[in-house]
Amino acid sequence: MRPWLVLRKSQLPFTENLIQLDVPGYKDKLLALSDAGTVPVLQIGDEMLPDSLAISDWLSQAVPNLWPKNPKDKKRAKALCRQMQDDFIELRNHAPMNLRRRTRTKMPKSCLEDAAKMDALFADLLSEHDGHFLFGDWSIADAFATPYVTRFASYDLPRSNKTDTYISELMSDADYLDWEADAMVEVWKLPDTDLIYGGRS
Repeated sequence: MRPWLVLRKSQLPFTENLIQLDVPGYKDKLLALSDAGTVPVLQIGDEMLPDSLAISDWLSQAVPNLWPKNPKDKKRAKALCRQMQDDFIELRNHAPMNLRRRTRTKMPKSCLEDAAKMDALFADLLSEHDGHFLFGDWSIADAFATPYVTRFASYDLPRSNKTDTYISELMSDADYLDWEADAMVEVWKLPDTDLIYGGRS
């Protein structure tokens, strides 16, 4: 989702190639794209560029203003993106991303602690900047936040008023809504994430 949103905001033309995971033969398809055997991967000519942040940074070289204009904010935004890639493991493990899910089941303490940490990060940045986004105008940092804000909605995780407004902003974005619409009509099931904490309730 992250580099896809950045691509949409860049307005550069691209073609999406969807690979369904956790089905026979999927790993071979991934290894054909990159040595790491992971997605996403951006194909540029004959070259393959893996990793969401690397793809986003490459796009920012072609299209200005995908990062915040202020150099200090740009540095902070990049650090935040790295943190969102590497940190918040408990939140990711206990609240797997699933746009079709809505549940209010009680979550583990470790997950709630991660969510509170993220809420504080978001609320602090939103308080420091004018505008609806983490650094004022939309930036790559908001693309990296989007998979997390969907978790707040899916699992009804506690959050501040500022973060709640931010969640509404990102989840009403036209590009996000296009992604969500495609997700809602996918025909395959996600048994692991659909069953965690009872699915819809």
